[in-house]
Amino acid sequence: MGPENVEEFKATLEDPENSVRSAERDWPKWRDVTGEEIADVFGGLIDDVDRGSLTGEFAEYVAAGTREGLRENYWGWVDDDWAVTKPWGFDLETISVPVHIWQGGHDKMVPWVHGQWLAAHVGHAVPHLLPDEGHLSLAVAGLPGIFEALIRS
Repeated sequence: MGPENVEEFKATLEDPENSVRSAERDWPKWRDVTGEEIADVFGGLIDDVDRGSLTGEFAEYVAAGTREGLRENYWGWVDDDWAVTKPWGFDLETISVPVHIWQGGHDKMVPWVHGQWLAAHVGHAVPHLLPDEGHLSLAVAGLPGIFEALIRS
């Protein structure tokens, strides 16, 4: 996991209000990010595989989605931090419908071992563990395969 997420989740586990302070601090750089800046703003949350996918139209698409998601405030970001650091209120093994789990080995936002753990513990998991992909590169290289798998299930 990238150092930014390690720091953020550790601080949130210590005190959930730390997530609010973190979002307040970092919101301006994410809220106004451009396609040309997006890879640098991700910092340690991406490696060379994901950095290589953040070019051209895809970089602008990710930046535009980020700007829109943070246009008015950062509370969705805070809610995500809280959801990651608290129990979800149900047993993953009781899920009774197919759940496709896509995970790249170069993912610095969600650790590779977490994808493996989910694949082993989610009821009816359909794992797609791709060691050569990252968090973002899956969207570039893997989108047709993702759609095909979902349509087949």
